Amino acid sequence: MAYRHGVYISESPTKLQVPVAVDSALPVAVGIAPVHRLENPAGAVNEPFLIYEFAEGVAALGYSEDWKKFGLSMMLYSQTRIHNSAPLILINVWDPLKNAQQVAAVAMNVVNGVITIEGGMAMISTVSVSDNNTEYVRGVDYDLKYDGEDLLITIIDEGNIPAGTASLDVAYKEASVAGVTDSNIGGGIDPDTNKRSGIELIDEVFPRYQKKLGFILCPGFSHIPGVAALMIAKAKKVNCVALLDLPCEGQYVDYKKIPQWKNDNGYLSPFAFADWPCVAIADQVFYASVRIAGMFGETDGANGGLPYEQVSNKTLQMTKICQPDGTLIPMMTPEQANFLNENGIGTFINWSGWRAWGVETTAFPGNTDIKDFERSVRRMFIFVENVIQLTMASRVDRPIRKLLIDSILLTANEYLNTIKSRGAIIGGYVEFLRSDNSNQSIMSGKLYFAVHLTPPNAAKEIEFNFEYDPSALDTLFG
Repeated sequence: MAYRHGVYISESPTKLQVPVAVDSALPVAVGIAPVHRLENPAGAVNEPFLIYEFAEGVAALGYSEDWKKFGLSMMLYSQTRIHNSAPLILINVWDPLKNAQQVAAVAMNVVNGVITIEGGMAMISTVSVSDNNTEYVRGVDYDLKYDGEDLLITIIDEGNIPAGTASLDVAYKEASVAGVTDSNIGGGIDPDTNKRSGIELIDEVFPRYQKKLGFILCPGFSHIPGVAALMIAKAKKVNCVALLDLPCEGQYVDYKKIPQWKNDNGYLSPFAFADWPCVAIADQVFYASVRIAGMFGETDGANGGLPYEQVSNKTLQMTKICQPDGTLIPMMTPEQANFLNENGIGTFINWSGWRAWGVETTAFPGNTDIKDFERSVRRMFIFVENVIQLTMASRVDRPIRKLLIDSILLTANEYLNTIKSRGAIIGGYVEFLRSDNSNQSIMSGKLYFAVHLTPPNAAKEIEFNFEYDPSALDTLFG
């Protein structure tokens, strides 16, 4: 050390570290968005978009009211306009250019300066407008804009299209989602480019946005066992929950058939919640998974971002349970709903208002470990695990000293005490025991900390016993 003479200052790192914030209910939805309505649809294929507002989602991925085709539009609307729960991440797997069909130029009537292309599937980037071999220029002679499901061609007064023109020749490409299959949703990794697609893109969410996921959804596809299996596997890998839908068409409008279908098709994981059937607000039909994601987001938000409370027995805006096409399914009685619950399936009942009903994961009833079979207990374990993992990541490769161990214990226990004071857990503590850490283990660089965690579970059954009290008759003679 160099010779020193005088007063010197140095600093030591703070033993107590601030916990890293984690989004408890951040959903990622993989599916189909109306990107044919964008100027550059190719730029919106197999890319994860982080979205905070409805308008932001429309700009990134387009929007359509045809939710049966475009499940990501349903997800965007539900999260940002009904549940006011943001952010969310959307991944569109549909490339409209691959199977779009050219519609030859045909004369279309101009009505009050506007030509209307109906059907909702015209690719906005492929439209051409001409007349007598004169090709008109977009932005100079006409503008294009989707209004609901109609593409409007609006003539610009100052342009080159003669005033009073009764018709113009319009050509465009018409897109179709018919070619999208569950394999597109599942995606994969291109061996030549190493580019991910579909569900595999979920692995890129944290590196891109530094956000841990709360839920994985595939609106319109999660009732397909192959897709659900990939969702569950990915949820387990990234430590979140797959929100699954169960079939509710054909023979599966009968609730009694749903438990066997669930078991036969392997919907049996603590990392998955399954709900049945679809729900509707008037003629707007939603997959159950989409509304459950929004409800969890709302509930967690009301609790400061801590996921300890169930959404079961909480009201939600809806008017009926139904099939995907909106066909009514009769209301569930509490006994019928409980039959689904006892088989690890959530549903909806109308009891002083429509409400979600069910607190079990798909692991129930086969798995009766409370951290695996109850939804909010499972979510609290996931949440605290993610917080601890991110917070302690900076401690990796630090020198193993008592100072390091004490710092980890102090930070983790302070955090658990904090969320205990907020009612998110009944108790929790972390310990570093000699019995868990042999000399060989420490010499190999491994430290083992035992975490004890007790989130509150749901009060599923509250019983009052009534008894006639004859002694009260004595008051008649007082």
